[in-house]
Amino acid sequence: MIKISVANQKGGVGKTTIAFHLANIWTEEGKKVLCIDMDPQGNLSSSLWPKEIPGDSLISSIFEQKEPKIIEKNGIYLVASDISLSVYEKDLSLKNYFRLKSWLDPIEDFDIAIIDCPPSLGLFTINSLMASEWVIAPVDVSVYALRALTDLKNSLKELSEIEKPPSLLGIVLSSFTAHYRASKVIKEHLEEEYKGHLFSTVIPASTKIREALMLGAPVWRVKGGTANIEESFRSLAKEIMERIKTKRRK
Repeated sequence: MIKISVANQKGGVGKTTIAFHLANIWTEEGKKVLCIDMDPQGNLSSSLWPKEIPGDSLISSIFEQKEPKIIEKNGIYLVASDISLSVYEKDLSLKNYFRLKSWLDPIEDFDIAIIDCPPSLGLFTINSLMASEWVIAPVDVSVYALRALTDLKNSLKELSEIEKPPSLLGIVLSSFTAHYRASKVIKEHLEEEYKGHLFSTVIPASTKIREALMLGAPVWRVKGGTANIEESFRSLAKEIMERIKTKRRK
């Protein structure tokens, strides 16, 4: 199973948006996808499961040494999250950093696991990283997102002293507006600073993306959703898979 964390220590950079659309695309392609929401805000859960979430399907179960029940809607499988997860954030005993890995490792009947991380390097993000093989780091066109990306890179290096951390598969530039100078400057900086890591696909800025998440549908099923946004997400999904294949051959 391919295990991917979508992580950045800054909020609002498109982590949930990217996780949600990748899950929809790969499911459409016939892959069996498990989404794991490790963010107490539960935004991915709300988009994938708009109804009340059963209490036994929450990821917080792993911190109670219980098995969470995996739920399914529209072919996408989910272990959900809500604010109750935050109760466990201060229990920093070493075993708690490996709860997700211990639960996820024996599971074999999925092709891909996508883990949506909270915007901080705390217990839940470290759990996600330790359980993953790959990390995708979305960044928006702000200096704060760049600083958070540096923090994430340093954190992966520090985690290597404890256990083998996941590899940074790539960086996704989101909320991109081609005619804004700031967008171009940050893209050029990423291309220079993170050679070989920046995906060629960028996700354009659009209010339709936010609307899609609120409606629980990918952007191409939202009225007025533009074809270029759909193409961007599909291109990213393809690029991710191609990069994984290339790296595994090395």
